[in-house]
Amino acid sequence: MATETPAVPVVVPDEGTPGETQPAENEGAPELEEELPSNASSGGSPVDDVACISAGSFSYADLEEKLKQIPSGLTVAMPSARMFEVVETLVSGLRGMVQQHDLFTDLLRTVDYMKVFVSQRKNSENQLRLRLEEAEASLSTAREDNEALRADLAEARSREESMDARLHEAEDEVALLREEVRQLRTEVSVEKKQKEDLQLCLSAQKRRARG
Repeated sequence: MATETPAVPVVVPDEGTPGETQPAENEGAPELEEELPSNASSGGSPVDDVACISAGSFSYADLEEKLKQIPSGLTVAMPSARMFEVVETLVSGLRGMVQQHDLFTDLLRTVDYMKVFVSQRKNSENQLRLRLEEAEASLSTAREDNEALRADLAEARSREESMDARLHEAEDEVALLREEVRQLRTEVSVEKKQKEDLQLCLSAQKRRARG
């Protein structure tokens, strides 16, 4: 981006007093422009060096070193206070941009960490849901098995009760049969005794008939 170059004072040597310098107005700028190429050919313009310092990484020590390299007898444009303010503003802006870049980098890193955390959280929730569904399915199967076992147990109890009833009936039938057998034995013994008595009577009658 092009910036407007501010008016800077020009230092020119005083012919009457060699040890003193007087600031000149901007009218001396054309003469300075004519002399600048010769300075550039001899070793580079100090103003260009200052511009390079402002464009690169700013350092007051480098600026001071560059200023020391300017010969005192040359007609050069010294950096004004406004130029220093511009450089300081530029450096402050660059530092602010670097800080903002670091801040944005930290924010992006934090966002990435949050995305990873949310993704892991979702994966954990999905795994927990799958485990819960499996547990519910296992519980449903266990309930069905329990109900089937209860039905089998009820059926077994019913069979046991019916078998107990049949056993009681069989015991009653056995008791009746025993009573009938006892009565039959009694009747048989009575008939046997009657038969014996009848045989005795017949034997006595035969004896009487023979006698």
